[in-house]
Amino acid sequence: MPEYALFQRADDSHWQSVAGGVEEGEDLESAARREFAEETGLPAAGPLFKLDMVSGVEKSCFAASKLWPDNLYIVPKHFFACDVTREKAQIVLSSEHRDTQWLPYQAAYESLRYDDDKTALWELDQRIQRRDLPGAP
Repeated sequence: MPEYALFQRADDSHWQSVAGGVEEGEDLESAARREFAEETGLPAAGPLFKLDMVSGVEKSCFAASKLWPDNLYIVPKHFFACDVTREKAQIVLSSEHRDTQWLPYQAAYESLRYDDDKTALWELDQRIQRRDLPGAP
């Protein structure tokens, strides 16, 4: 039975997956790998799977939004999964998080606050069960 890593945010104590933004000059996959490495301390060279789930976050949720174009309202939120089953290293949290836990699907689902995170986790769990991860060998 698969387990999923959740991370407790340091600022509001909510549980989530790894999250972050795309920096200038990065594509989505590079940003996902960088954020994964920064927030987990694990190497980001393993298999990475882009999920179908996409949602949006209001621009005003970000401190840097004052520097962004006036006609930007919603920031797209893309979801990826990273396979760490072969990793021997332990997760080393960044300052963004205060705790981490590995949970089976139902417990992970119930721990998440935001519906889009729950939907992405559902998609990932379904894809694992069906052996249908995008780009998997």
